[in-house]
Amino acid sequence: MFKTPFQVHDSVIYDADGKKVKLFGVNYYTPFNCNFLNIEELGKDHFAAIDEDIQQFKLLGIDFVRIHIYDREITNRRGHVVENKRLEVFDYFVEQCAQNGIYLMLAMCAWWTPLSNQTTMEKNYAYWYTDEYDAFGFSNFFSADSLLWNQDAIDCQKVYYHEFFSRRNKFSSKTLPEYANLVAMELMNETPYLRLDFVKNPPEPNWMSATQWSRGKLHEQLLGMWEEFKNVHPGETEEQCFELFNTAILENYFSCLWGIINQYFGGNTLKCQFSGHGGRLHSPTLRAAFKKAGIQVLAVGTYLNPCGFDGTNTNSENHLEIATRWFENWQDAPRDPDFARVSYEYNASGAQTGYSLAVIAAMYAKYDVQMTAMFTYTPTAIAAWNPGWVGHYLNLLHTPSRAAGFKAAGEFFRRHDFGEPIQFEPEAWYGSDYRIERKNDLVCSLGDRKFTYSNSNEYPVQFNELDEVFGRGNSQLVECSSNSCYLLRRLAANEWQLELFPDQQYVKEPTHGKTYLRDVSSRYINCLETTPVSILRENRIKFKFRLTATLEIRSGSDIISPAADGSYELKPGTYHVSLN
Repeated sequence: MFKTPFQVHDSVIYDADGKKVKLFGVNYYTPFNCNFLNIEELGKDHFAAIDEDIQQFKLLGIDFVRIHIYDREITNRRGHVVENKRLEVFDYFVEQCAQNGIYLMLAMCAWWTPLSNQTTMEKNYAYWYTDEYDAFGFSNFFSADSLLWNQDAIDCQKVYYHEFFSRRNKFSSKTLPEYANLVAMELMNETPYLRLDFVKNPPEPNWMSATQWSRGKLHEQLLGMWEEFKNVHPGETEEQCFELFNTAILENYFSCLWGIINQYFGGNTLKCQFSGHGGRLHSPTLRAAFKKAGIQVLAVGTYLNPCGFDGTNTNSENHLEIATRWFENWQDAPRDPDFARVSYEYNASGAQTGYSLAVIAAMYAKYDVQMTAMFTYTPTAIAAWNPGWVGHYLNLLHTPSRAAGFKAAGEFFRRHDFGEPIQFEPEAWYGSDYRIERKNDLVCSLGDRKFTYSNSNEYPVQFNELDEVFGRGNSQLVECSSNSCYLLRRLAANEWQLELFPDQQYVKEPTHGKTYLRDVSSRYINCLETTPVSILRENRIKFKFRLTATLEIRSGSDIISPAADGSYELKPGTYHVSLN
């Protein structure tokens, strides 16, 4: 555990005791958008869903969760906070994270249209209107870029910030600033910084630009501001003038909103700001604006895709090779001179592999990205269907190879520090205590008396050196017939607890065979109208210890008898194991 509040010194994040911070986690969205909607349509309990996922987080070593708040679902036209079920679920999640030692990072504005907009329009068709919603937030009325410069939009955000930070959690009666585990804040998910070409001529409408960038009257207003700014800076080139214009826009935006965060949080939360999709901050004027606002951390993202968030299904690609190319632009600046780094999102779209996540974790450790949040953990309550983000799928039970590789990645990410070498080969990467192999989707990690692996291997290891084994398939220690995970934890010298998870089986293509390059609304999958992509099987699992004799395996008070070869046929569940 790390003691809060965190601070940044010389581009490194430290806790209150001066210990360097390393956190490994996920994005998570049960309170909002598609995940909230899918849980609701199945008639499941959002709070129970959170409880189940929190327990899985602890098994996977997740100690950091990032959420971008879907402001459209909890505010009204003027930015006033609307108390509703989504906010209640959010409150519960925040409180459960605090109770379970999980640190939080919040992006105050997602901006993107939630699926509740689409489903309500489809349900009511010609009779649809905005009052159909308990909340129809201010971002519905502004392009993404106008949140930075339109005064009405900024005023709405100011109202929202004040009310959001001063309201009390329904389960603890605390305000957000009173939560010590809320360690980092962003103003907006992937801030759309102004571009000269888009200011002069808005882009042709497509699924990304149609509403993200200002058009119509909003664009006319922005163009008028730009022309007025140019008239009072006649001696500058157009490019120089635009740098000054953009800086002025950002300084006002930062002053208004970071100013409110300072008012409520003081120095008790890290101020993080999106730096661009490449993870580098090249513009000197943008850098100056960040420093003037007191921003301490660059929020970087990594998607091992040819084109953005989910441009294609990359499951068959060589992610070792893609990651090598992606991080080439960091080689000449392995650490930013002014800011620490955290990862707000990362993944390889459509991939069901754990090694694709492990290569990113290895590079993050090498380049000192200290807090990482994979996008995204699919709540177990709906994970059988993989609805919502479709191309971004991680769950302990329904993506077991990926989950085991993710856990192994988190283990070695925490142990390795800035600049430590990686041995690169075309089909494998090696560290001093881990290996990442494309073949068989293998990630192995050995350290801190833990052995974690994602698929069958012969990694050299001894029981007497371990207190925990988390794996999938066979190793030098055990044979396990299941394609899902198991967990062994030492209770005493020769006493262990064994937890076996049920066999998992894909029953159709995990990403539903959907094409990519689609708009957000087409991600909606009604779980009541489609079959699951994954099922869990309750068949018995053959389990055998290789390097040591088994004295006894018990389920409760019942002693399990071994087969002639020393193996055990076990149902998914928890067992007490005595070893010789």
